[in-house]
Amino acid sequence: MLNTLKTLLVLILLAGWVLAGLSLHVVRWPGADVWIGIVPKDRLGAFDTYVDVRAWTKDDISNHSDLARRLIEAEKAHWLGHIVSAEELPSLLRNPESQKR
Repeated sequence: MLNTLKTLLVLILLAGWVLAGLSLHVVRWPGADVWIGIVPKDRLGAFDTYVDVRAWTKDDISNHSDLARRLIEAEKAHWLGHIVSAEELPSLLRNPESQKR
């Protein structure tokens, strides 16, 4: 009986961690040390759970537009400041072709 309870508890904890991982973007951006931030996703999914934006270009922003929109909504657009200014980011998402390098 005790083994069954332990197994059930471990399964519940693992399911919680998986659910948390599916509901968050973990973003790493350039900085003096390791800079990592967490932003909630607008829907569950494994896409863009961990994103390293240090080597991104403007093309990468348009390829990951859901993440970029979430950063704007969460007022974290400055995390992409090494690529584009926070003021320019919304226009890049509306018309990605006009902003290419």
